[in-house]
Amino acid sequence: MKKALIVLYMLIFSAIFVGCAGKGFVLAHFDAAMITNEDKPRETHIEELSATIQVPASPNVDNFNFPNWQKIFVDIITHLEAEIAMNNITTNNNNYINEGYIEEEEKSFVGHIAITFDDGPHPTLTPILLDALYARDVRATFFLLGMEVDRHPHIVARMYEEGHLIGNHSFGHPFFTRISRQGIIDEIYRTNRSIEAITGTVPTTLRPPYGARNTAVLEVAREMDMSVVLWSVDPRDWSFRNAALVRDHIVDHAVDGSVVLLHDIHESSIEAAIMAIDILIEQGFAFVTVEELFEINTMTMQAGEIYRSIYHSVGGTQ
Repeated sequence: MKKALIVLYMLIFSAIFVGCAGKGFVLAHFDAAMITNEDKPRETHIEELSATIQVPASPNVDNFNFPNWQKIFVDIITHLEAEIAMNNITTNNNNYINEGYIEEEEKSFVGHIAITFDDGPHPTLTPILLDALYARDVRATFFLLGMEVDRHPHIVARMYEEGHLIGNHSFGHPFFTRISRQGIIDEIYRTNRSIEAITGTVPTTLRPPYGARNTAVLEVAREMDMSVVLWSVDPRDWSFRNAALVRDHIVDHAVDGSVVLLHDIHESSIEAAIMAIDILIEQGFAFVTVEELFEINTMTMQAGEIYRSIYHSVGGTQ
């Protein structure tokens, strides 16, 4: 009889935890308690939950040490709690991955920009700029002065090795419209030779100092097989020397196909360039050299013609 009562008692206990208070039932109660009692500690939740399941006493069971059902209940809760935590981690990770994927998809490509720098190379500022461009995998165009090329050949070599386009900005920065035709030729030729001695290539792009040009300038450029590159975005960094102001002008005016004018001989210009590049990349722009800008848009740059951007004054004499 006593054995029969023990078996009956065990069946009742099993019915409570397996039939009526199985894993799903306990999990549901546990979740409800955690939701409705968010400010209570875990131990209090378990104590209150355990009190809701009572094992009926049996006066006919003598000398039977039934296992501590409250300890069993706590073990079950602990196990379920671990599963809930694991499920939450998996769900959160999936949400993070999905959200990242959606954000990457929503961040669309906007266009290409060519950022250009005149008057260098500067012995200390240009290397700082090159470090920043390298870190961002950005290629720029440098219109160099021949006299600075001769002074800092190692910087020019680095520009070339890191994929930047090197153009001609004259030897000593005179107004081409105020010197003779032969003077224009000498300025361009000397600079080309200095650059070729370092890189092994002859520049094919020319930016006249101050952007000054006339018929003689264009004729010489054509004879020397060089395109004349001006700009479409000019923040006048050489005048304002204010990094925030220059940065804002670039960001506000740059569009797909723009050619931006800066000078890597001013600290504020370097700072402005780096900030503007970061903002524009975040907006979906990519930076390329001047030649790449036109190649991407299936345009062939012609010697002796002027280029400002892919949309404004593409070729021509103005």
